Order: sequence, then structure tokens, then C-alpha cells
Amino acid sequence: MTAVCPHCGTPSARVHGHSWRHPRDLPWSDIAVQVELKVRRLRCANPGCAARTFSEACADFPRHAQRSARLQERQVALGFSVGAEAGSVLLDRFHMSASPDTLLRTMKRQPLPQHPTPRVLGVDDWAIRKGVRYGTILVDLERHQVVDVIKERSADALRDWLSVYPGIEIITRDRASDYSRAGTRAAPRALQLADRWHLLCNLSGVVQEWLLRERQHWMTVVAQVKAQLHLPNPEASPSSPPATMPISQKKRREQYREVLLLDQQGLPSRQVARQTGVKYATVRWWLKGGEGGPDRRGPLTVEHRDYVEKRWHQGGHSAAGVHRELLSLGYTGSIDPIRWMWYHLDLEQGLQERSVPARPRARRKDVNLTALTRLLTTPRDDLTDADRRPAVCAGLCEHSPLVSQGYALIQQFRQLFVQVKEENGPHLRAWLETAGAATILEIRQLAASVQRDLGAISAAVTLSWSNAQTEGQVTKLKLVKRRHYGRASFELLRRSVLLA
Repeated sequence: MTAVCPHCGTPSARVHGHSWRHPRDLPWSDIAVQVELKVRRLRCANPGCAARTFSEACADFPRHAQRSARLQERQVALGFSVGAEAGSVLLDRFHMSASPDTLLRTMKRQPLPQHPTPRVLGVDDWAIRKGVRYGTILVDLERHQVVDVIKERSADALRDWLSVYPGIEIITRDRASDYSRAGTRAAPRALQLADRWHLLCNLSGVVQEWLLRERQHWMTVVAQVKAQLHLPNPEASPSSPPATMPISQKKRREQYREVLLLDQQGLPSRQVARQTGVKYATVRWWLKGGEGGPDRRGPLTVEHRDYVEKRWHQGGHSAAGVHRELLSLGYTGSIDPIRWMWYHLDLEQGLQERSVPARPRARRKDVNLTALTRLLTTPRDDLTDADRRPAVCAGLCEHSPLVSQGYALIQQFRQLFVQVKEENGPHLRAWLETAGAATILEIRQLAASVQRDLGAISAAVTLSWSNAQTEGQVTKLKLVKRRHYGRASFELLRRSVLLA
């Protein structure tokens, strides 16, 4: 019986000698199995071959391997399923023992699968380290399978990948500009499709921005509607003081009085902080502020607002700098109202070259944002009778033409993404014309955002494809990432996702 030389491919039947190997194989019942394998060593028949002798190959027992191919296959499958540490424990119970390091080395040597070029590609990002580093996952939506995992979330990384796999017809993505640019450059003929779920999330965010900016108007309208419907109105007017002081505010004032009392006794500030449980910086701030204490912050008056707007028109770029200037003019409040004004002045002018500051969080709960957002984004026929929500929605539209206009535009936009059909394309363009001339600032901003990505959004309202499957694959990737946490490199994570 002949064997083929692995170096030159010449068959040979000249036996030079024999050697013994003792690889492990799958267990028999509860008994570990070790095979005694007699291997022939043959002379190469090719005089020009660099290897004068070679060992006979065996398909079930690879060269220099201490385990059979089928044993290694089961060990690797278990390692990809539960991780190296847990896999080592389970393998001991199944009489197929392997150390965690051995499992990791074997898993990293596994070849990556070769996938055909997908026709419909889903693209999404995932967190390697949340808030610090992000990667990109690519999914074949027709075959329901992950195609590749990229270590970066950038336009260049996705562009390089797309250039290797030409022929993609549809790309579904979120509204990230990096993915849009990469698809336009590397696959100009592919149809890009924005995800409908992200667009509905954008709609909810726009509604919340509107509610926060016009909260005084909303408080008035909501109070009128509840009075007409004889519903309780727990929100107190901003001009009237609360009937009872919150517990946290009472505790804060008691701590403030205790700090002043200990300071009058001559105790150092650090000792006062230790006895009262108040931070040292807060103690110093209270003692420096005199009798004002926690209540010394004042509102942003009309004169202060005029000054902020004047500095904005003069080209100022720092809300913190304007806050310092206002402090010298007698302002005693925080920087948050100034940031609010700065944020909306930038949005109204549509400045793209300036970095729009992050929207500060609302501290006062004058308006129930969650309830009103749900009320405005849910069709009136789908509202339940709890708290007479259909009547409240109708009353809000009747008492305020602004609310009526905003509600109609919000419902029209939402309806485009709930019922996907070919007629939605002309309806979307008609909505853009109406929303572009709307009175509400946030609706105009949403229309401008949709106009910039009109091709992908038009495809989203007319085609049934979406990025939902890609989001599910991201959830699966998170599970795999946590399973190998602490020991895994990116290459191992990539193989675990593609081979699991």
C-alpha cells in the first residue's frame, strides 16, 4: 500500500521503519480511551525531495496530534458553547479532559468559515467596551447568519470590507453617518435602508424635546383639560410653592443648619464634613455662601436671558464662560438654564459647523414626559380608557392649535413606518413639505434630518427589510462576549461568533 509524500506529492511504498503513537480518542461508556497506533515511515521515491523519509498520514489522527480529530471536534464545540473554563470542567466529567489553555489554543486555530457574498446585508454596531470602544457586526439577512465581525466602528473599516465583497444589493443600517458614507463609497449601486425602529425612537425623542422646551405651555393646557374633564391635577403651578416640602429637601436644610452650628463652635471644615456626612466641598460652599445655603440659587431673569442671547449673537462658544460673567452680574443660579438657551439657539439657526452642546437633563418634573409622549405617539384608536386617555388627547388638540398641528404631523409620520407599502413614498414627500413649514421647531428639525437621509428612509417605508435581525445577532454576540470575558482576544471572540 502506497502513501503520498506531504512535501513533494510523490507516492511511495518503500517502508523505512515504524513508530508508535498513543493519541486519545472518544471515551467508551465511562472509560477514557487511548489508542496505540503503529505508523509506517516510508522513503520518498523522489530523489530531488528535501525530505528523505516521511510518516504515513492518517485522516482520523492528524500529524503530531495527541487527540483524534473527532475528540478535538467535540472539545472545541463545547469550548465555543460554554467557554474554556466551564468547558474544561465539563470535559473532565465526560472523560475527555483538556485544560482551559489547551481549549483556547485549539479554538483560536480553527479556520474561519467562507461565506458567499450576501445580497441583503445588515450592519450594526456593538460595544467592545461600552462608551469607549465599539465594533461592527455584519449579518446576511437572507441566510440568517453572521458574516463577519469588525473591530472598529468607522466608515473606513466598513468601506474596506465592502470593497472585498462586491455585489451587495441592499444594506440595512441605523442612522449612523459612518455607515452611510461607507455604503455610498464602496457600494454605490446598493440600496441603503434605514431601520424603522430607530426612526420611531427619533420621533419619541423629538416629542420629548418639544415637551421640555414648551413645558409651561403644556402645563397650562394639561391643567385646563383636566379641569374640564374633572380629573385630578397633581402637578402644582410653578409659581405656587409646594404644599409640603420633599423629604430630601428637608434633610438638606437640616444638614445645612447643623453645618452652620458646628462651624460656629469652631470645628474645622473637614471634621464638620465627617460628623454631618456632607461632602467637604459642599461644606466649604455652604460656609462661603453665608445664609443662602442650599436655597441661594436664583432663577434666570429676563435681563439674564437677554444677556445670554446677546453673547450668543456675538459669537460666544462657551456656556460656562457666560455663566461666569452672569455670576459677576448678580446671577446665583446654575449653568443648566444657560445651556438650555444655548442648545436651542444653536438648533434654531441650524448651525452645522458648531458643536451643539449636549441637552441638559430636566430636574423639575413639571410635565410627565413619558405619559404625554405615549399619548402623542399612540394612535387615538389604540388608547385605552385608563385615566380617560382618548378624551384627554382630544381635549389637548381642542384647547391648543399648536398641539393639534403637532399631533397630526406626529401621527402621519408614525403611520408611514407602521404600515409598510409602496404608496408611502409619495406620502413621505408630502409629509416633508408640510413638516418643513410647521410652527414647531422640533418637527422642522426632524423633517430636515429626514431630508438629509431621504433615500434610505424612503426605502424603509416601502420595503419590508429591517435591522431587527441584526439587533438580535448583537444580543447573541453580547452573550458570547460575556462568556469568554477576561480570557478572550478579539480573534477568539470573532471565531466564537462565526463558528458557534
